[in-house]
Amino acid sequence: MFSKLWPEKLPSLWRLALLMGLIVIVNILLILTFVRIAVSQDMRQVDRNRVTDDLIEYSVLYTNGGLNGMKKVFHASQHIDWNGLRLTTAFGKVLHEEIPAEMKAFTWPEQTVKFLLEAGDMDLMEVTSPDQTLRLHVGAIRLWDGNTLWFGRSDAQARRHLANIERHLWFAGLTAALISFLPVVWFLNDVLRPIQSFIISAERMRVPGSSARLRAPSAIPELKALASVVNTGLDQIRALTRELQSTNDFLAHELRTPLARVRGNLEHFHDQTDNVMAREAAARSLEEIDRATQLVQTLLTIRAGDHVALRLHRQVTSLDGLLSSLVELFIPAAEDRRLTLTLGTGLSLTLNVDRELLTQAVSNLLDNALAYTHAGGEIKVSWMGEGTGAIITVEDTGPGLHPEELEVIWDRYVRGSAARPKTSGMGLGLSLVRSIAMAHGGNAGGQNREGGGATFWIYIPGS
Repeated sequence: MFSKLWPEKLPSLWRLALLMGLIVIVNILLILTFVRIAVSQDMRQVDRNRVTDDLIEYSVLYTNGGLNGMKKVFHASQHIDWNGLRLTTAFGKVLHEEIPAEMKAFTWPEQTVKFLLEAGDMDLMEVTSPDQTLRLHVGAIRLWDGNTLWFGRSDAQARRHLANIERHLWFAGLTAALISFLPVVWFLNDVLRPIQSFIISAERMRVPGSSARLRAPSAIPELKALASVVNTGLDQIRALTRELQSTNDFLAHELRTPLARVRGNLEHFHDQTDNVMAREAAARSLEEIDRATQLVQTLLTIRAGDHVALRLHRQVTSLDGLLSSLVELFIPAAEDRRLTLTLGTGLSLTLNVDRELLTQAVSNLLDNALAYTHAGGEIKVSWMGEGTGAIITVEDTGPGLHPEELEVIWDRYVRGSAARPKTSGMGLGLSLVRSIAMAHGGNAGGQNREGGGATFWIYIPGS
């Protein structure tokens, strides 16, 4: 829920820090608000209690000393500036009043809410000033002679006290906020920043062939334990991968010589025998030997590309001419499968590339497109400039790729799910395409088309 409050590009580091800061500020504001309300309510009740006490006191003074005795005590009061006194008949006629200038703006009530029947009956009311800034607490009591004594107290003094308290509350709140941010700062430095370093070390592991390992902060034992487990697993995987690669390299190198000898013997037998059936068997065997030799060569080429050790015999090559020749070569095979193979139009481009290897890479993409596109489908080869280099694309209307296969199909011995039940192969074609592209300093990739099918591309930078 809270993730929707922040921009998507804002790092989690700052999201959490801002959230913690926001929580601290909101809590302090709530505390200040509740304290202010509570203090205001208490001061209001204090004023009401004072009005009640003073009203009773002045009624006693009136009873014992009459109007003059009451006036004498009222004038001697220290709070005469915000206290008011009024004596009226039961019908509201004013007999005497002592109202300071600050209270002139208030309109005193002419009668009480309650009907005061007996001496000592009392009523309390509140009157607001016309500008709504002050409040007058008014009390009325029935005297022994039937008159009504009114006593009013303005909350001006209480409001001044409240404003002073508010200033102190804000100072305390700001101080508390600064103190509360100390744990946030600690959290940023000792927890979140190490997590960011942990993420950076994990990013370094994404580089193919990288020996980087997770570096966990010592301040977070759980991350340290996780890093240890992951690093141990990575070391085991790396050791097994090296062993498998060494085995593949050894087999590939060792198989080339015996395969060449077997092929030489078969060629000699094919040329010398007069038996037709034997010659046909020898020819079929030669084809299988060629397939095995090509497989070995493909493995060696991929390995060399992985280590950027593939030797390139670069020559200035017309890209549109190379692609045009390839399309013409594959058109008969496309027609046999009732497919339409076309070459897009583009600018005339020349690149300094290994023509043979680039031809092999594009041929592999065309072989895949021919194998997986259904009859009646279309295949299109196109190119476009990209800086000083170029991007070659092969589009088809085949079944496309599952989203989870978009990257793994470029690994060795991995084949797309659409290919498994239909075609034979070792899953080396796309690995070879990417190795050739990377040997040129480029890359290769693929994605599904919106209208169905897939698009594969090779990027070759200028040199």
